[in-house]
Amino acid sequence: MEDKLILRTNELDNAIDYLEKAAYYFNNRNDSHWFKWLMISLHGALYGFGVCAIKGTNPSLRVLDELSKKQIRETLPLLSERYLGFDQAISKDHQEILADEHMLIVLKTLAENNLNKIWDVLDKCEDPDYMLQNTESKVLKRTPKQIKAIEKLINYRNDFAHFKPRALSVITSSEEWIIEEVITVIKFLALESGNIFYFEEHSCNEEI
Repeated sequence: MEDKLILRTNELDNAIDYLEKAAYYFNNRNDSHWFKWLMISLHGALYGFGVCAIKGTNPSLRVLDELSKKQIRETLPLLSERYLGFDQAISKDHQEILADEHMLIVLKTLAENNLNKIWDVLDKCEDPDYMLQNTESKVLKRTPKQIKAIEKLINYRNDFAHFKPRALSVITSSEEWIIEEVITVIKFLALESGNIFYFEEHSCNEEI
């Protein structure tokens, strides 16, 4: 009988995993696709640590997109159906609603939506309203060179993750400057922002 393997992760573990994979492909260039996987992994690490830096204690309000008017229009009829019976003018007892599995799904749909895009997350990392969460918190300040590096990283990641039928050639040696600039931003978010806390199950290496 096979043992069942259970994957347990969270947003911080996920960011750390991406960074570890980036380090692996940076140091294993015998893999002909090392640059592709490095760009994908660095993108995941940058995105992940950005989310961890701004999420605070209420991620739904800080890192998730607001519902569009169309989504609200589609969801409200479901709410009114559940809250009000055909002959009722007042809402159902809240305990009854909480016991209703379908109602909880609808409420979750209202409360959560898609994760902010990476540029939105990084903009929030430069916003004191999102970053200054405690006395040790610091705000990200990207240089023009870092912004350009992130732009190129995102473009490469999107090209590789959503590859169109074509031949693509990259002179990787001329693009290695991207790595150092992006790692500097990741290092700030992961170790210097003061908003990400590591516990025993997390490895926090000062020399990323």
